[in-house]
Amino acid sequence: MGDERKLCWTDLERKQVQEGAHPLEVVFLNPDDPITDPTNVLGQFGRDMYQVLMASAVVVDARERRGLGIGVEMAAAAALGTPVIVVAPRNSKYRRDHLVYRGARVEGYVHPHVASLAVAVVDDFTEAGEVLRGLPIAPRDALVAPAWLRESIDEYRSKVLAGDRPMLDALHRLGVHR
Repeated sequence: MGDERKLCWTDLERKQVQEGAHPLEVVFLNPDDPITDPTNVLGQFGRDMYQVLMASAVVVDARERRGLGIGVEMAAAAALGTPVIVVAPRNSKYRRDHLVYRGARVEGYVHPHVASLAVAVVDDFTEAGEVLRGLPIAPRDALVAPAWLRESIDEYRSKVLAGDRPMLDALHRLGVHR
């Protein structure tokens, strides 16, 4: 199966994040941008992890069921010190007002992985932007990447980044010099 069922952000969702974050300018690092060498799987993973490293926050669209990739990105964000904001509307897959779970009735349930890794769980993208606006700006340092991420990030930086125009443009907008 290809990516045709993948839940991708639309311009509307990006606009809502930007509106919520105003007057802060939001630079989106898009994991859905085409990659220059799809055969370099380590570099491909490294691109995702490099984006998590360089981001001031990761906003997760959890309106619908997500897969392994986003879970790894959330765990990597926690390991790298990048805040995670999860858009999970009430009574959706990862957030329920009432749930019978492991033999107990739970009020205000948030999936344990989401609750453990997110700095905020919000209803919509505008609210995600509002949380983003309130986060402190922290300097990013590639040297702090744990060993399980460092190899893939180094692969991406040394073999893929130079030809990754969308990422280079985003880094320029962020004022990051490679």
